[in-house]
Amino acid sequence: MKAALAALTKTERAAEVQFTLPDRWQRRLFAALCRRYGLNPYRYKRQRHTTVMVRVPRTFLNETLWPEYIQLKEALDIYLNEATERIIREEVYGDDEEAQERGG
Repeated sequence: MKAALAALTKTERAAEVQFTLPDRWQRRLFAALCRRYGLNPYRYKRQRHTTVMVRVPRTFLNETLWPEYIQLKEALDIYLNEATERIIREEVYGDDEEAQERGG
């Protein structure tokens, strides 16, 4: 995959793309995925911590990086939800349901 990205950068200019990723798990996952492909995620001074910048060819972003990120993010969401429910159920209280909704 790195070789394909290297070949693509010879034919297509890398664009600076900004992502807003609302939690640290998503940011860490995205940054790790970028680094896996030799991309360098960064942010500028004074940008929010939710912002991640990366220079990447649009074709690679749209066909490889972003779809893979979405797939991994969905798996991570399932895993974190299951872990959270288990920890609450086993360590905090056996009832891990949401708060009741009441009228008025």
